[in-house]
Amino acid sequence: MKIGLLCAMKSEFDQLTPYLHITKETDIARTTVLEGDIDGLAVVIAATGICKVNAAITAQLLIDKFDVTHILMVGVAGGMDPRLGVHALAFSERLAQHDVNWQWLRHRPAPVEGFFPGDPMLLGVCKKLAEEGKFLYPAFFGTMVSGEQFIAEEGRKEIIDAWHPLCVDMESAAAAHACMANDIPFLAIRAISDTAETGAQGFEDNEISAADAAASAAAAVLKALAQA
Repeated sequence: MKIGLLCAMKSEFDQLTPYLHITKETDIARTTVLEGDIDGLAVVIAATGICKVNAAITAQLLIDKFDVTHILMVGVAGGMDPRLGVHALAFSERLAQHDVNWQWLRHRPAPVEGFFPGDPMLLGVCKKLAEEGKFLYPAFFGTMVSGEQFIAEEGRKEIIDAWHPLCVDMESAAAAHACMANDIPFLAIRAISDTAETGAQGFEDNEISAADAAASAAAAVLKALAQA
């Protein structure tokens, strides 16, 4: 097993890398890729940059050039379900692109009713850790959506009515699409940085602490995989 780790932003990347033992750095396709391990489990990590195209490009890069067998996307997200407060953890049972007509996505390959799946094995590990109280913050499992805009007020109700997601981000569903096309198991782990109550200011206030919450959860998952 070799895990690819994707983070959109440097703040997310910087919170996750201290958990890893880094042994090699490669600059490829204008991306810095770090290789190493966590408790002996091989990992490869890269910061994708913001938005869906960047996420898909980097996912494909790790698949093609670094032979990863699984991919985790780790970082922050905007809360859409009122149950999730700042720092709450969201795990992707399924993912969708909220700003694309999913029926257009027929070529490579068609998502089932618009959804890309989270990997059952990785979800099982996360649910077991949640049941054992191994995460620092409450854990929720459900739908995530991604699109090419930061969602504050405009468009929030429409997304909730259409998808009923736990959270919204700008990358995860695209990385999931790339993984589905390559038969690579995928899971997104997101911590909430902003909600309807905090507005966009919540992201500014909580970016680092939420990134740390997501990184801590991902590290617990990676250590569990290493021990399996």
